[in-house]
Amino acid sequence: MARKPNVYKRCDCPDQNWPKKNGCSHSWSYNRTNDKGSRTRATIPESVGVTQAQAQAVLDGMALDAAPEPVERNLTFRQWAADWLSRRRAKEVSVSRYEQAIRLHLNPHWGRKRLRTIKKAEVEAWVQGMEANERIANSTAEGHWKVFKMVIKDALQNGKIPANPTYEVDGPYVGKTTSYVFTPEECWAIYDAFPERYRPIPMLGFACGTRQGEAFGVCEDVIDSNKRLLTVRRQVLRATESGYKPLLVDRIKTSPRLNTKDAPMAPYLLEALEEHMERYPPLATETVLWEHKRKFNDCKRGTANALFWTPYSNVMCRNYFNYRLWKPALRKLGIKDEEGNLPTFHDLRHTFISTCLHNGIPEHTVAAWVGDSVEELRRTYSHLLKDHADTHGAVAARLTGRPQPSLIGIAA
Repeated sequence: MARKPNVYKRCDCPDQNWPKKNGCSHSWSYNRTNDKGSRTRATIPESVGVTQAQAQAVLDGMALDAAPEPVERNLTFRQWAADWLSRRRAKEVSVSRYEQAIRLHLNPHWGRKRLRTIKKAEVEAWVQGMEANERIANSTAEGHWKVFKMVIKDALQNGKIPANPTYEVDGPYVGKTTSYVFTPEECWAIYDAFPERYRPIPMLGFACGTRQGEAFGVCEDVIDSNKRLLTVRRQVLRATESGYKPLLVDRIKTSPRLNTKDAPMAPYLLEALEEHMERYPPLATETVLWEHKRKFNDCKRGTANALFWTPYSNVMCRNYFNYRLWKPALRKLGIKDEEGNLPTFHDLRHTFISTCLHNGIPEHTVAAWVGDSVEELRRTYSHLLKDHADTHGAVAARLTGRPQPSLIGIAA
C-alpha cells in the first residue's frame, strides 16, 4: 500500500486576517501517514507567533517523536538586547536611538526578566502603562515599543524563546502629528529677528528646504552664483564616537544612497549669502570624508570653508542654535502652533515643500530639490497632492475630451 505524502497546511478558514473570526483558531497542521497506513495529525496555533518554516520544523519533531530544542532558561532580556544591538547594521543614528531606548527605558523595566518568562499579559500592561504616563510622549512610547518588538522577534527567530509575547498586542496609541506651516510674513520676521551673522540659516530652510544640519554645513564651495544653485553635500553631525562634538561631514543624510542634491537659490538668498561672506569671511575647518560602513575615526579628512560658526570657534551645532537663536526669536515674535508649542527648524523645510507642491511644482522636482524620494513625499504630503485635482483637473479634462470634428471632414 503506497504511503500518502506528509502534508503541511494552514487552516481552511477563508478569512486569514486578524482578528480571528468564525471561531477559527488559525493553526498550522501536519498530516502524516505511518508505516501501517494510519493518518495522524498535529497542529500548532498561530497565536504562538511562529512562521511557517518554524512550525514545519516543530511539527517534524513531533512526527518523529523528537524532543524540541532546549531553550536557554536563564537568558535575560538585557543579555539578548545587547547581543541584538551588536548585530545591527542600520544607520548610525538609528543604532544610537536603539541603544538609548534599551539603556534608558527597556532595561530598567525588562532587563532582569528572563526572556522565556515574559508573558503577553505583562506586555499589554506595560503598553497601557506607557499610554497612561503623561511624561512619555506617544511618539516616544511607540519608539520603545518598536525596539522591544524587534528584540523579542529576534529572540524567537533564533530559538531563544518558544513563543512571541508581543503577538497580537497593539502598540501604544500615536495620534496624528501635524507640522507647522509658516506664512511668508513669519519667515521674513524670523529673518529680521536673527542676529546679522546668522540670518541666512533660517532663510536656507524656507527658501531651499534644507534640513537643520545641512544648513549648518553650507560651505563656500557649494554656492554657484552663475547658475544660482546650492549644492548640498555636507552636514554637521554630533556622533557618539566623537564624544558628541559637532563634526562637518561630507554626506547630506544618514543614507549612503544620496551624496548630493542641487536646489535653486532665489535671488534674495544668493544676495544674502554673498553679503554674509563679505562681512564674515568663511573659516577653514576639517571635514570628515565619510565612506559607507566606516566609522568617522577611520575616514580620511579634508578641509572646507564653513560659513557659520559659534562664538566659541566651533561649527554651528543644534544646541547653540536652538537655545540661543531660534527659540528666543520665536518667543519674541510670539509664533506658536495651535497647541502653544514653538515650531521647529524642520517646519521651515516643511513650509518650503508644502508651498512648492501647493503651487503645482511637480513632486519629482521637489523631491530632487529636498533629497527625498517621490514615495516619501507622496506619503507625507498626500493631502496637498489631492488639491491638484482642482488646479489641474480642467486641463486634464480638456486634453482627454472627445476631439472636435475637423472642418475638412464636415466639408467632405
